[in-house]
Amino acid sequence: MKKLLFIESNTTGTGMIAIQKAHSLNLSPVFITRDPKLYNGLFEQDCQIITCETNHFDVVLETIKTIFDPGEIAGITTTSEFYIHTVSRLTSSLQLKGNPPETVAAARNKFTVREKLRKSKKLYQPFYFGITTEQELVWKEKEIAFPCIVKPVDDSGSNGVKVCREFTDLLDHTIRLLKVETNTRNQPAGKMALIEEYVEGQEYSLECFSFDGNHQLIGITKKKVGREPFRVEQGHIFPAEDLTGAARERIKEGAFEILETLGWCNGPVHIEVKVVEDQLFLVEFNGRLAGGMIPELIRLSSGIDMLQEQLKSSTGIQPDLQKTSYCYAGIQFFVPDKSGVITEINLIKDKHLYGIKEVRVNVDIGDHVDEACNAYGRKGYTIAVSDDVHDLMDTLLESSKQIKIKEKECIV
Repeated sequence: MKKLLFIESNTTGTGMIAIQKAHSLNLSPVFITRDPKLYNGLFEQDCQIITCETNHFDVVLETIKTIFDPGEIAGITTTSEFYIHTVSRLTSSLQLKGNPPETVAAARNKFTVREKLRKSKKLYQPFYFGITTEQELVWKEKEIAFPCIVKPVDDSGSNGVKVCREFTDLLDHTIRLLKVETNTRNQPAGKMALIEEYVEGQEYSLECFSFDGNHQLIGITKKKVGREPFRVEQGHIFPAEDLTGAARERIKEGAFEILETLGWCNGPVHIEVKVVEDQLFLVEFNGRLAGGMIPELIRLSSGIDMLQEQLKSSTGIQPDLQKTSYCYAGIQFFVPDKSGVITEINLIKDKHLYGIKEVRVNVDIGDHVDEACNAYGRKGYTIAVSDDVHDLMDTLLESSKQIKIKEKECIV
């Protein structure tokens, strides 16, 4: 049986599901990681576990070459944003299905993506600057219009992303970002902050899939984000119901232009956008499956299993992206909007009557929580489906009220 190699994974559980799905494709999964203890449930999986320093490409490549014969390996993949470039370099070196390393390197750097797309006539072009020192930002002060948004160029999960409305706040946050030495995976940080125009409007994400350079828009997700300054994602609905046919066509054209310009060839992408003045504004490009349980929403809504199709495409098998069901699916996250103590957890009863498919709560009564400033601060979710999008929205709204927080009292 041929091997499917996983180079790390995300830590929300998708990676463990991917291991299980490999077996259904008659593949023997191999999980390569620098720290197996990082993953809940990994030791319970039916897979070979190899420990090596995955943050050093030469070590990973030599480990693979030492353990496996070239003909044994069907493909290499990951469900982690932080390792897609490593995977592209490995597939290129071992002549397996993947994306060009230079394409993935560009996709992993938000400033480089802006640079590559700046000549596009179809996309809305914001002002933006790549800042590497405090002095550079001071020099640019008079060129910056507020509000603006600042973010690290190579992080994930909205980590470090902030809306700023005055220069002192922008300067303080940028200095903080530039001081970051490593990311959550102990990889060197990019040491650059991207400062760009903050564009108002409804946010969507485009879930696309490419194979041999042919692109398909699987669908459009409507996103709900929280208040400033961190704008943490609160929930999603798939498919988005509020777009005209003309808007969908513009979005599709813009998405495919982004993919063509970056040179993306194989696998899923998650493109966050807004529509501004009849043009597509790119918020962020992510060369991976969507996070936030969006692949599960797509599966419930359309029958398309994006994770399974990613595994297939990584081995050179044509993905099957045909819809087999039609309904709306949504998720509502529990996102603490203040720091305090959990006082109530009253989940919706009779879940089947409301189309609720899954509820996960990662806190207990009495637990202290901090106000969420990124996706890592979310403490659970409700997933539901319905043939009526308004009924679905009502259920998700009600679920958002089920957990209450009492603000922590200040001691004088």
